[in-house]
Amino acid sequence: MMLDTSSETQATIRKSTSWIIALSIVLIVLGIIAILIPIVATIVSVSVFGWIFLVAGIVRLVKSFQSKPIRGFWLGLLVGIVYIIAGLILLSNLLAGAVTLTLVLASIFILEGILEIIASFKARTGSHLSWLVLVDGMITLILGIFILYSWPNNSFWLIGLYVGISLIFSGTSLLSIATATRKALVEN
Repeated sequence: MMLDTSSETQATIRKSTSWIIALSIVLIVLGIIAILIPIVATIVSVSVFGWIFLVAGIVRLVKSFQSKPIRGFWLGLLVGIVYIIAGLILLSNLLAGAVTLTLVLASIFILEGILEIIASFKARTGSHLSWLVLVDGMITLILGIFILYSWPNNSFWLIGLYVGISLIFSGTSLLSIATATRKALVEN
């Protein structure tokens, strides 16, 4: 990797990578905490989804009134109301929201797994990596079936566990990128 080695550029890269390294460590620590106490992580995640839906609904509602003379007012109004209702329902009963989101997650995994398995057979026979799509599809399908099989009992910890795993992988990949960038800077 060829990097600009001027002292100003090196200082900027060191400063930027320091922030990325700090962020990646925070993500890894949060991921470990989420895995250790997945019920709390699930509740926090469902709460965040609720607030996102509520804010998105309010924005859609406001935008629909701003575009009243323009086509699509009623659709925007309806979508905004649905988002607000979904957000309020999630925020008013976080545990029921966790149960619902876990069922949605299982459904998505099952559908994704089936589609990836189909795609692996539809892929060109000459592709030597099409088996990876098949394996990914089978694993995703099996995970979806496992989630659905133990639903709703797994609803209170599963989302938190998945969020924790995701945070750890995100933090690890950011840390790898930042350290590789610093290493390339030192080598130049």
